[in-house]
Amino acid sequence: MERPPALPVSRCNRTGARLALGLALLVITYMALTPVPDLLQQSVNDKLGHALAFVLLSFLSHASWPKQTFGWRHGLPLLTYGIALECLQYFVPGRYFSFLDMLADAAGIAAYLLLSLFLFARLHLRVGLRRG
Repeated sequence: MERPPALPVSRCNRTGARLALGLALLVITYMALTPVPDLLQQSVNDKLGHALAFVLLSFLSHASWPKQTFGWRHGLPLLTYGIALECLQYFVPGRYFSFLDMLADAAGIAAYLLLSLFLFARLHLRVGLRRG
């Protein structure tokens, strides 16, 4: 017997979430790999931006594959994407590699995980870490 979806997302909405996820990945990649003047980079806002971007990516990933509870199968590819962006930024003029940015990315993924565990559980949706 198949488990019910962790998020109640219709097939149409799943497709929309997958399209939105692809678009978000393209926009974030463009923004991360475009040279910018040092004036535009502000440390606190930059870290908050990283965290919020990865909360959004986590939600879109979860909504795209709602039959899987949010866990390492969603989070690990997103974290790998964040690490890859940081490595690529090393080669972009005006950008630099930052462990703090990777930490902010991981914090965004963790924030969505906690949100999915506690908020969605309170809303009586089956969301959580898959065991085993």
